[in-house]
Amino acid sequence: MPVKITDYVEKQTAILKKKDLVKSPNLKKTFLLINQHLYGKLKYTDTDTRTRSKVIVNLLLCKLVDEINKAPEDEVSFCVKENETEKVLLERIQNFFKNNVKSKYPNIFGKNETISLNEDLVYLIVKELQHISLLQSSKDILSDAFEIFVSKILKDEGGQFFTPPNVVSFMVKYLDPNVNSKILDPACGHGGFLLETKEFIWSKLTNKKKKIDVISNLYGIDKDLFLARICKLYLEILSGGKSLVFCEDSLDFKNYRNQAKQVIKNGFFDVILTNPPFGAKIPINTKDLLNKYEFGHVWKNINGKWERLNKLFRQQPPQILFIERCVQLLKDGGKLGIVLPEGIFGNPSDRYIWEYLKSNGKILGIVSLDQNTFQPYTCNKASVLFFQKLKDIPDNYKIDFAIIDNVGHDKDGKIQYQLNKDGSRILNQDGEPIINDDLLDLHLQLKGAEDFNYHKEQKIFKINFNQIKNNIFIPNYYTGVEKTLKNLKDDTHFELVSIRDLIQRKIIFSNKGEYLPRGNEIGSSVYGLGEVPFIRTSEIHNWEVNLDSNKRTSKEVYDLYKEKQNIEEGDILLVKDGGPNLIGKTAYVTHLDTEIIIQSHIYQFKVLNNDEAIDSYLLLYLLNLDIVQKQIQGITFIQGTIATIGNRIIEVILPIPSSIEKRKEISNYIKKIIENKTENKCKIRNLSLNSFLD
Repeated sequence: MPVKITDYVEKQTAILKKKDLVKSPNLKKTFLLINQHLYGKLKYTDTDTRTRSKVIVNLLLCKLVDEINKAPEDEVSFCVKENETEKVLLERIQNFFKNNVKSKYPNIFGKNETISLNEDLVYLIVKELQHISLLQSSKDILSDAFEIFVSKILKDEGGQFFTPPNVVSFMVKYLDPNVNSKILDPACGHGGFLLETKEFIWSKLTNKKKKIDVISNLYGIDKDLFLARICKLYLEILSGGKSLVFCEDSLDFKNYRNQAKQVIKNGFFDVILTNPPFGAKIPINTKDLLNKYEFGHVWKNINGKWERLNKLFRQQPPQILFIERCVQLLKDGGKLGIVLPEGIFGNPSDRYIWEYLKSNGKILGIVSLDQNTFQPYTCNKASVLFFQKLKDIPDNYKIDFAIIDNVGHDKDGKIQYQLNKDGSRILNQDGEPIINDDLLDLHLQLKGAEDFNYHKEQKIFKINFNQIKNNIFIPNYYTGVEKTLKNLKDDTHFELVSIRDLIQRKIIFSNKGEYLPRGNEIGSSVYGLGEVPFIRTSEIHNWEVNLDSNKRTSKEVYDLYKEKQNIEEGDILLVKDGGPNLIGKTAYVTHLDTEIIIQSHIYQFKVLNNDEAIDSYLLLYLLNLDIVQKQIQGITFIQGTIATIGNRIIEVILPIPSSIEKRKEISNYIKKIIENKTENKCKIRNLSLNSFLD
């Protein structure tokens, strides 16, 4: 029967040997408990958060080195010895760091670097970890540690989020690097991708020398000096070899220091695996740097073809430039796996990116990750792009697509298990619960995946390159949009018309050519000044505008927006941003609802007079059809903290009945529903204490 860590809590021995160390069932949970204990003592310390986090990592490295260098019968150094005071322990751990870590890796640590936590904190950490074997407990110890101790700092400072181990493992297995592959991560962080690649290649080898040689083929770059040093040290501690990790700004290749310039060269790498920092809050806005990239320039769609202009963008999110940088670094035939925000895979404004990629190689695969993948640290929804750089690009080929609904944890980071119908956990042959993780054998499923079939429900499939529509590389688009429209394409009872077509035919009003009008933000400072409802997304439901908004403003503020918004009876409001369950909700504006201000997250449809029997009632009906709502879901992306359809709404296809008489019949039916709803609202409004007293 395995020994539990709790068996050792009260038992302090004079000698703790390496063979006495036990596997932690959940190392991340152990780190979380330590962090909670630390938090209670932080007010007594004078170190800043970033410095403290670095020192904690250095302490973990001490324990890691201690474990690696000890034989089973040897006494471990990373422990609280019998009758040892906090002060003596701190001095001993500081000496261990100096003599066993710094001296062995002199080029990684600063000259004056030491274990600078106070004696109470060091005692706490050592006491909690002393009986645990880090090597037995996790394949990537620092991944677990960084998530708890460092992730918030890196998120706040540079938009960096550590890639979950199951995502890393899947990406490595999918690209399947070989023993001689030159492998790079240009945003390496603590080295998760490189460590997993090392483990993957080592599993194919038995010769120890060949295993050590693998390390010389692992290359990393990170602009954060602390991360670059830790990555290099971590790889070397766990492998015994010498890795090539550099502290540079990967994007600013002209200013690499000499050593990096000699090693990091364009057209050199067989495999690149990376999760670059991304976000609008950390843009690249230096003209000299933008000018070095195709993606630093504005692109324009001219007669259906994207062309690069001489004009520079004012700024670009770093992930866009990272895509191009990775393509530069790959050799012909080299492969890329990169984590990117999902919006890039379908935004109309980002489609020049795909023109560039298609002209430099082929798209191998797209994997749409679950919303919870990077939770609880960020709700950014991401997808993985797999790409191969090629000089000779085939005219047609198959692309792997997958939709991942389960990543093994929920939004709070809590492990999720596969469940039976009664809610009990499904157990494996050993009686252990099975984690609900779609990524575990996804690389194998993709190899044997069927071609996309409009008549089947598919989460994993292959699609021909020439089936890709409008440079949209989102699996949900094809399962939720293309699939539904395919079934109607040959039905003569319907005319398939996009919202863009209706705008261009001047059936739907647009105040900016092809852009639907939307509301405004009035600012919280004017809330509560009067009784005019400020309508937010939560007030749009069941075809109605809920006038009982708790955000109200004055008639004077309303007058500022009245002419601009021009809310009229017959307008249709549609939620464009917010929670995923709100996107696509609609409301019909009745005569009761015209004195309102609508929020910027709401689109306003205004049907113009026309001779095609398309009125507001018919449009309301069409927007709420299942086939249309599925399209809206298919083009809804999570960007930052909210879901959005953006201007992609104009690409939604409406199945308009071909018969004018049928259109009128539907309109009349919907009109009666609206009139009944309005009449009932009026009756409710007019209820009073004396309503039934004659």
